[in-house]
Amino acid sequence: MKKAVIMKTIALYVLLISLPLLSGCWDMREINELGLVMAVGIDKSSNNPDHYLVTVQVANPQAGGSSADSSINRPETIWISSAEGKTIFEAIRELARISSQRIMWAHNNVIVIGESLARDDITPVIDFFSHNHELRMKTWMAVAKGSATDFLKAKAGMGSIPGQSLADMFRYQQFTGLDFHSNLLKVYGDFTSDTTNLLIGSLSLEQATTQAGLSKVQENTVEQIQMDGMAVFDQRRMLGYLSEDETRGLAWFLSENPNMVISVPHPSDSSESVAVEIVAVKAKIDSQLDQQTPSFSIQITGTGHIAEEDTTSDLSINDFKHQMEFLAEQQIIEEIELGLDKVLNVYKSDVLGFGKVVHSQHKKEWNQGLKDRWVQIFPDVEISVAADIEIKSSTLNQIPLRNYRRSSVIDD
Repeated sequence: MKKAVIMKTIALYVLLISLPLLSGCWDMREINELGLVMAVGIDKSSNNPDHYLVTVQVANPQAGGSSADSSINRPETIWISSAEGKTIFEAIRELARISSQRIMWAHNNVIVIGESLARDDITPVIDFFSHNHELRMKTWMAVAKGSATDFLKAKAGMGSIPGQSLADMFRYQQFTGLDFHSNLLKVYGDFTSDTTNLLIGSLSLEQATTQAGLSKVQENTVEQIQMDGMAVFDQRRMLGYLSEDETRGLAWFLSENPNMVISVPHPSDSSESVAVEIVAVKAKIDSQLDQQTPSFSIQITGTGHIAEEDTTSDLSINDFKHQMEFLAEQQIIEEIELGLDKVLNVYKSDVLGFGKVVHSQHKKEWNQGLKDRWVQIFPDVEISVAADIEIKSSTLNQIPLRNYRRSSVIDD
């Protein structure tokens, strides 16, 4: 009997303790109380060079609006504001003084770094955002060719929230190979590396013409964000940019999943071109040492498919295939050498991780002297490039449409 009374008493205490929890989480924040940061831009202040200017693009969770809305003025969808501070954290706290909602960083898509700040020192940006417990390490990072603030006010893609559209542009850039996607995790890893300097994707603003609707003929010209090559760093400072062609050359062995289209001269008529889609690309980098002098060989392998061919050829299918393989391989080698030339001879910065290759394949020699002299050694290393592409395509058996002749018979 006594045991039953004790059990009832314990059950009563548990019930009383649990009652307050039934009303909800003690630290729950209502969605309408939050300002969801979708993109952030960091600049050096134009008023005070020792201060930072932080610009945020905040989504209003209560706002409606279709993702197909093409208007650049979306006060009901996003709120853009800036604040200054001696540190990035102080500038963000200043934003709280003018925001009607608590700023939340968990949904931030991209960090845009202004060019002036990138050329000065990128360390504070990486330090702050890598320590922000709300921010995901997979957040995209980019360097703006100009002021980051201007980019946060510009249109991006087709969505109503530019920050989200910009993230989607990063996600799908691999299909062109003309740009470079970089996230906070990779940037942090390269920044703290002893062997590899930073490469960060860069953005530019381009004039774009948009049409309000099919029933309207009025067109508007707006500035739209475009992915535009890479920014090359030497430790913590930006040295300059790589063009789209130079970026494409390095993408053959830097991209996680290269899938690119190249145009090569037609074997039978050099004035015409053949489009070849290169897939399943794999890159292998080997290093050799000759009396403490390293050299490298890059081997690219992949499969090609004929995507477009508008001219017939007198060559047999096998001969045509072999010539297309040779032309595709030469094109890839030329593109890679273009990017390597800029990195080695102009910027002299190992952003490609060749030091990491030496460290992995010749660890003893690396630790015994190459590591300390790598900055001086790297610009003079010799790099050979080879490619092996296999053309596989059923379209090789097809006659281009321009060679078909249609005739019509008219019965009297």
